[in-house]
Amino acid sequence: MELGSKQILESLKETALRLEWDCEIELLLVGGVAAILTGQLSAQRVTQDCDIIDLSPEKAEKSVLRAASEVAKIKGLPNNWLNCQAMQLNVLPDGWRSRRVRICQYGQLLIYAAGRLDLLCMKFYANRPQDREDLLEMKPTLKEMAYVRKYLDMLRLPARLADLDQIVTAQKLVDAMEVLLNEK
Repeated sequence: MELGSKQILESLKETALRLEWDCEIELLLVGGVAAILTGQLSAQRVTQDCDIIDLSPEKAEKSVLRAASEVAKIKGLPNNWLNCQAMQLNVLPDGWRSRRVRICQYGQLLIYAAGRLDLLCMKFYANRPQDREDLLEMKPTLKEMAYVRKYLDMLRLPARLADLDQIVTAQKLVDAMEVLLNEK
């Protein structure tokens, strides 16, 4: 099932209403959902799911996913429409908190999306067909591409545990997009 911005926000609100938690919960969305909600991609763009890459406090993860599962049943959404699979990755660029974009707050659920630079970095690194389409729509500038290059170099640090072949492939994509940008 494909989710548009209106359905995403309604489902997040319903999730917040079902939360059983005693303090504020912050979550950071990435991927297509973050690009849609921040206006980096067309409002007509849809996504298959909503990826959380950071959730605080971490202990609230089960409560958030339980509430999201209830919403899935009610709205006929896939059970993993809201998921934390991206939390296993260590790919957020340094300084992401200062660039995140506040989307909304429903009750005690505070929802952020990754900022433009961070989305560009992660989309280059992921380098799936949809990511490449998104990058063409997002039209990164040469300055942003230089930032992405630094990000990809940073991912080579052993502590990041990033796939080196994936980094090389992402760097080739940056090269190709820079050629396109320089031709314009």
